[in-house]
Amino acid sequence: MPMEEKTTSKHDKRYCVYCQNQETGELKTYEEVREGSIGAAIRLMGKTKEEAQKMADEMMPKLPRWEKK
Repeated sequence: MPMEEKTTSKHDKRYCVYCQNQETGELKTYEEVREGSIGAAIRLMGKTKEEAQKMADEMMPKLPRWEKK
């Protein structure tokens, strides 16, 4: 997720509005973010469900929050 003013969380600049609830500040779970990413890839990028799942599964472990060190 490119961090732009409209997508950056108002609670913590390290997260986007899709990863952090903007009312409570609570971070969404890995599965919630994964499902949202899959849905967005299908709707906005025209990916099939399988393509979207593969894309999410490749991208998410690279995000700082879930990166294995």
